[in-house]
Amino acid sequence: MRRILQTMALAACLTPLGAAANPPPEVAAIFKAHNCTVCHLLAGRTVVGPAYTEIATRYADDKTGALPVLSERVRKGSDAKLWGQAPMPPSPNISEADADAAVKWILGL
Repeated sequence: MRRILQTMALAACLTPLGAAANPPPEVAAIFKAHNCTVCHLLAGRTVVGPAYTEIATRYADDKTGALPVLSERVRKGSDAKLWGQAPMPPSPNISEADADAAVKWILGL
């Protein structure tokens, strides 16, 4: 038993930190289908829009209130330049359920 626990602890230490943050397949499919990763990265530098981790950090204190606001911004876009020089373009083909799923995952980072 001790050997198993040691092996599990070693595996946890060797797992890259970002590996746990990869989106589940259904969310990754949403990001791919709607070209989200053209402007957004999981973490790190800003491409056009903020990284998903930056969004999660900004709204960490109000995830419940942020969900409908961010989901609407995903679907309808935003002309407010909240993160830089470029506005958020609309994604009219994303369903409300898919937008909610993507935003929930982002807010959970």
